[in-house]
Amino acid sequence: MKLTNPLKTTLNSGNVSIGSWLNLASPLAAEILATEGFEWLTVDLEHGPWGIADAANGFRAIESRGAVPLARVWSHQPEVIARVLDAGALGLVIPHVSNRTQAEALVQAVRYPPFGERSAGTGRNQSFTDYAAQANDQILLIPQIEDLEGVDQIQEIMSVDGIDIGFIGPHDLGLSMGLRSDEIGQNVEHERQLMRVLEGCQKVGKPAGLPVPDAKSAKKWISRGFQMIDLSNDLALLRQSVRSQLLEVNQS
Repeated sequence: MKLTNPLKTTLNSGNVSIGSWLNLASPLAAEILATEGFEWLTVDLEHGPWGIADAANGFRAIESRGAVPLARVWSHQPEVIARVLDAGALGLVIPHVSNRTQAEALVQAVRYPPFGERSAGTGRNQSFTDYAAQANDQILLIPQIEDLEGVDQIQEIMSVDGIDIGFIGPHDLGLSMGLRSDEIGQNVEHERQLMRVLEGCQKVGKPAGLPVPDAKSAKKWISRGFQMIDLSNDLALLRQSVRSQLLEVNQS
């Protein structure tokens, strides 16, 4: 199978891409969400209970339905990054990126020589044709901005060659601002910081993304210029569906 990344094509064309997050550690849930039309799905290795073997099966399930498998890793360590990429992720979301130095180190960990220092290894990635020759161009590197230092340095982070998409972690950003969880999403200053990230990405010609809880929020942020939209997650979608159905039954 040839290594291609339709998500990169979509975003580089200036279009919007809708994906979702996978927290249930279920390859079957991943397959179902991919079947329903998400262009990409992110296996959450930072907060979800995924093991590396389960993640590889999740990537396989996503690919089988024509979507792009991404992963959020739990560490900046090159060994962690290489292992997840070798398992078949076509893009990595890296949490808590706050400055250019971190961004430059991440490029070194994700890109093969001569552009980086990623180690060559034998893993599931070898099932792709000419993987080593294509990986530097096709794999997406997505720093997650989750504090005010990262917001302040967004242009410096995004101007690093090899960084592809600026993705916001709104909740951790809000906590870093001293907000309570129930205030996040309703605070004017918090929203201003989200827009600063978008503007910083746009100034260097790169797309920005963020998670949203529902379609109404997705439309709001798309209208403002965000291109990579994480529409909820498998756990939340399941919970919302169950609550809605039970409420309707119990009210009848």
